[in-house]
Amino acid sequence: MSEYRHGRVSRPRRPWYARALHLKHLYLSNIWCVVLFEGSIALAVLMALTELVTWWVVPVLPLAVAGMVKLNDLIAGTLERHG
Repeated sequence: MSEYRHGRVSRPRRPWYARALHLKHLYLSNIWCVVLFEGSIALAVLMALTELVTWWVVPVLPLAVAGMVKLNDLIAGTLERHG
């Protein structure tokens, strides 16, 4: 639902994860942003606690997931222009 403020229609704000990655072609819901960001942190912590990986994976895994999401956004933009 849109509300009128000062003569303009307000748009719903995009989740901070999508704004931080400057996503232009992917439209992630709040739930997907939580799954991607907090889920990758939780997975990294669980893997480190079970000693499957070392603790340096905890900051690296969320960065790797963010990089893959950004790469997917860039590929979607390229295909949209050429497809």
